[in-house]
Amino acid sequence: MENLTAESSLRLIAETIEKSRNAIAKNSGKPLILWGTLVSLTAIIVWVLWSHTGSPMWNLLWFAMSAIGGVGTYFLTRNQEKVPESETKRILGSIWKWFGIFSTGFYALLWLVALILYARDSSAVITVDLTLIITLMMGLCGAISGSVMKMKAVTASAVIGTALSAMLILLVPDGSPVQILSIAILGLVVLLIPGVIFQKKNAK
Repeated sequence: MENLTAESSLRLIAETIEKSRNAIAKNSGKPLILWGTLVSLTAIIVWVLWSHTGSPMWNLLWFAMSAIGGVGTYFLTRNQEKVPESETKRILGSIWKWFGIFSTGFYALLWLVALILYARDSSAVITVDLTLIITLMMGLCGAISGSVMKMKAVTASAVIGTALSAMLILLVPDGSPVQILSIAILGLVVLLIPGVIFQKKNAK
């Protein structure tokens, strides 16, 4: 009888986790499509403007994109079914929360250091391949998310997208505006395509 109770408990836990994954996937489809579209479009816009003006200052558009994405996500999700608190939800939330904190914080830190160095020496230059760093971090977060959700297609798309983006970054000259297109690839493969996968799964 104790074994039966233990088996029933394990089955209940497994079912609860599976329901949590399904609910998260259901709620994640539209926001992922939104963010994937915004990231890809912003990367292309920054690339075009940077290429034509020669100024990397257009990268500040990423902050505007973040604000638009945040507002858009709020309106997309405010009427959605609430996902009960679970370990899966907590892990996924933590993964992308810390990605946002690290990428935004590191970007802001580089600008601060650049301003300090420029104040001391106007010819000073910082040589950090921020695009490659963010690409690898974003791809890693996407792959881990797919693994946590037990969706091989999402994990595979993150791995392939990261590999393609990293190759592009390494093949073009360092500091070239073309490098920013790697972020467009990631937005498409790591965010937009998984979002479409989630939406199709929920439509069945």
